[in-house]
Amino acid sequence: MNDRATAFLVRSLRQESRYISHHVVRVGMASVILILFAANVVSYSVRAGAGSQFASKVMNCCYWFVTLLGGIYFSTAIVEEKEEQTLPLLKMTGASSFTILLGKSGPRLVSVLLLLLVVAPFLMLAATLGGVLQQGILTAFLGIFIYSIMLCQLGLLASVLSSDSQRAFSKMLLAWLMIELAAWWSWLLAMGTQYGGNFKNTEAAQQYLSTTIMNKDTIGRLAMSWLHMQFQWLYEVSTPRTLFDNLSMYLFSFRTMEFWQPQMTFHLILAIVFFACSWALFEPCTAQAVGEGPDSGKKVTRRQRKSKRAWRQALVWKSWQHITGGHLWFWMRLVGMPAIITAVILISAWAIDEPVEEEVLAGILMFSGVVIFIANFATLLGRVFNNEIHQQTLPSLLMLPKSRNALCGQMVLGLAPAILASAACFVCGFTLMVRATMHLSNGGMMNVFREPWFYNVFFWIAATMYFGLYLSIRLRYGGMLLAILAMWVVGPTIVISGLTVLSIGLSGSAMRDFFENVLPVFLAMLEVVFCAWMHFTIIRSLNSVAEQG
Repeated sequence: MNDRATAFLVRSLRQESRYISHHVVRVGMASVILILFAANVVSYSVRAGAGSQFASKVMNCCYWFVTLLGGIYFSTAIVEEKEEQTLPLLKMTGASSFTILLGKSGPRLVSVLLLLLVVAPFLMLAATLGGVLQQGILTAFLGIFIYSIMLCQLGLLASVLSSDSQRAFSKMLLAWLMIELAAWWSWLLAMGTQYGGNFKNTEAAQQYLSTTIMNKDTIGRLAMSWLHMQFQWLYEVSTPRTLFDNLSMYLFSFRTMEFWQPQMTFHLILAIVFFACSWALFEPCTAQAVGEGPDSGKKVTRRQRKSKRAWRQALVWKSWQHITGGHLWFWMRLVGMPAIITAVILISAWAIDEPVEEEVLAGILMFSGVVIFIANFATLLGRVFNNEIHQQTLPSLLMLPKSRNALCGQMVLGLAPAILASAACFVCGFTLMVRATMHLSNGGMMNVFREPWFYNVFFWIAATMYFGLYLSIRLRYGGMLLAILAMWVVGPTIVISGLTVLSIGLSGSAMRDFFENVLPVFLAMLEVVFCAWMHFTIIRSLNSVAEQG
């Protein structure tokens, strides 16, 4: 058994190390850190103890890379075997459940841990800048290391419980929100029960609970006071046990603190519990996939509709209904998301008894809108061709009496309403920002629409879409996210570095005109050529994939 487990683990490590996407992610994170450093290099040179600020940005960048990309990567460990129907083959080799789980999760964890090594030179630079203790850096690094182990096992459990990658990632995301934001949820509920019981503070609620006799007139306030004390206790317990709340504290602290923190113990215990649950549930949750073959894990719904002839926009409807979610999710993106985010902001401000400034609300809505738009952009466009390839329906689609351009165009067109609706949150925030700053900027905000760089952004988004569609054909998971990383992080870093060297001979108004007018127009022309080239490349890739079967 040990020999089989070792062989399976080594094979998985070799297979994972061949993926070019892993190296792209590492280069992308290094590029993000370089951009953060370049944006603040002037302030670092004149600020005393700037190392703590830089180290905090480096570690937070690492935290979000591990959370977002690692979350997608970890949650597909077992699901990809279910979707590709290779799980029965693994069982036929005689591999036990423990061997399969270790072999599928171990290499992914190693790949993410190698990502952490990318930040080592930057942390050494932070220590050189001063203002941060080496013990704080090591504590923060160990905290992310243990956090990665916990996240890996959480993704493994979600992958065991789910039948497809979307459900696995959704379950993992919900569990992550409950674990890492436990302190925030507890604080919000504690403030709500404090207000519901009409208590001035926690001490007043505790005194009322200990001195009041229960009867029909006081049972409501007693219940509120008891709930408030429980949520307050949960807040105090969960605050030191989440990396989200303590990562910066490790770096900014100058007092002597223990190297091993409660957050590490908590996450390590969770990792063990998650792996044990995955081990215990592996056989029951995969028995259907192993026993029923290609149709396992897929629910077939029969809708009572009359048979009709297929109309010209059938592919548009297919993408609209089965990828974007139809009308329900359209209105959720268009109205639900802005309403939910605004409600959370207002409730949080009410809980701390602080007014919400219009600029703050606009900034949060704009930032949330960017995140929501990127998530929908990457998810929907990444699935439009990927699903057809891995569900083996692409050859049938290519046999339709349509040109390749019309077929691809209709499939992408069905996603357009959902993608545009996901920008509603950003549009609301931008509108509020324009309204709040109109009297201060004297029309300066409107001047943005006259700049060539503003329109160049749309060409860049189109280039990102084409590149992501191509990668989604070649890669099973994360193709669109890699395209976003390459086009919006790695690409600008290379372009800015090259232009810095080329602009040595320019100065004054010539350099300003070049960067404000010539460069965006030139880049727009390059992006148009790139989109045309990628369009024909996508058509050829679809044909080759369909021929391979």
